[in-house]
Amino acid sequence: MSIEKSDFCMWESEVQNWEKELPKFHSYRKEFERISHLRNILGLLHWDMEVTLPNAGQTERGEQIGLLSGMTHDAFAGESFRALIEEAIEENAGSELPGKEARTREMEILTKDRNRAATLPTQWVEKFSRIASRSHSVWIEARRKNESDLFLPVLSDLIELVFQKTDYLGYETEPYDCLLEEYEPGATAASLEILFEDLRKSLVPLVAKAKDFPPPFRGAFPESSQLPFNLKLPELLGLPKDCFRLDSSAHPFSTSIGTFDKRITTRYDETDPLSSVFSVLHETGHALYEAGISSIPGAYSPLKDSASLGIHESQSRLWENQIGRSREFWEAVYPSFLASVGLSEKELPLQKLYSFVNRAKPSLIRVEADQITYNLHIILRFHLERAMFKKELSLKDLSHSWNTGMKELLNVDVPDDSRGYLQDVHWSGGAFGYFPTYTLGNIYGAQLYASFLSKHPEFPSDLKAGKTSTLLDWLRKSVHSKGKRWKAEEIIEQATGEKPNAKFLVEYLSAKINEQE
Repeated sequence: MSIEKSDFCMWESEVQNWEKELPKFHSYRKEFERISHLRNILGLLHWDMEVTLPNAGQTERGEQIGLLSGMTHDAFAGESFRALIEEAIEENAGSELPGKEARTREMEILTKDRNRAATLPTQWVEKFSRIASRSHSVWIEARRKNESDLFLPVLSDLIELVFQKTDYLGYETEPYDCLLEEYEPGATAASLEILFEDLRKSLVPLVAKAKDFPPPFRGAFPESSQLPFNLKLPELLGLPKDCFRLDSSAHPFSTSIGTFDKRITTRYDETDPLSSVFSVLHETGHALYEAGISSIPGAYSPLKDSASLGIHESQSRLWENQIGRSREFWEAVYPSFLASVGLSEKELPLQKLYSFVNRAKPSLIRVEADQITYNLHIILRFHLERAMFKKELSLKDLSHSWNTGMKELLNVDVPDDSRGYLQDVHWSGGAFGYFPTYTLGNIYGAQLYASFLSKHPEFPSDLKAGKTSTLLDWLRKSVHSKGKRWKAEEIIEQATGEKPNAKFLVEYLSAKINEQE
């Protein structure tokens, strides 16, 4: 997978022997490369823990992750790396070589991230990593057994550590803003409260108008019958087959282990083969973004990273929904899907399948929610997380508050905690502040796709023929190649001509509903 040279890294190829021209900058970059390798090794340990690690190895793996997390933290936040950064900054300030502005931006981002990390003691980093690793295995067991009492003690330990983190890092208004900064820089709880409330008001009448369609599947569809079709999807979307692998896990996820090593997982439901399909589409969107960033020309750099988790989620949600729930996509893959699950056109007509794909019905599980009600799931989690970190919600009341919120927002009765607050993996890893990025991703993704279609109105015909390269090429140029040089809002404005606006998401969802009438 290739990507056009972006303006923040062209100088490396334009300046002959730049390593000799900027030796201090080169030294800093080599150390950053070493730190990046450590981070990727940590990612591999986490992937293995969720996919292939024997249960008996969980405790020791937690110790391994804790140790390596501390080593990686020391390398990034330590004084020796700080000295290299300061020398590189000074050298760049005195240089007039091409790319000075980009190098200055790189140093600004790096300094901010490094200083933020340096406020966290290594002992805290190691302890948090160990407890988060243990928490994950406890969460899996608690969810499987529907025994929330197993999970609450370790969740309490994690929240205490996250509160310590907010004290170390500091905040101006409330602790939750500190957590949001890690995933969506610049976002605040107060601004999201306004955005989400306005969106909720727009979504409620759409949910009332939307139609439900009965499941078109009968019988069981084992994982072995679903896998062949799922394996074709990443390649269809543009992910080279020699740089990814697909596995199953308790909760679907995607991770980048290296430049040409993207790992995708899904979760299988033998009564509904579409469940795994949409997880694969979603996680492939993440992998495509990571592959695009990885293919930016130039050495390891802090600029070769995602601008925010909202931008990251915009890529996954766009491929999952705007593409994966379109009629043209299903016209393209319909024969292959039928063959994979062993059904005939008579047993599963295309229109029946397409209607079910775009149905809207309030449901229990976020990752299986339709695209219209999905954001209401996120709004609930945002409210609960914010309340926890304002100390307005205790863990003993978490289950009740979750169930009450599901009833108020979606009119759904929660039968047990496994299908309630235990359903998501995020809290088991201490990832508080992550959930809002899903809705921001929906907003960004709808706006990006609307802009793309205005420039490429022929794309639906291409998609019907199984061709997705025009969209991927546009995303590479408009989003992936930007890396982390620009903020999320800036990337959206550059790509679409206006600041992020939820109207595109509402318009898209309204059109999907009208399509069913």
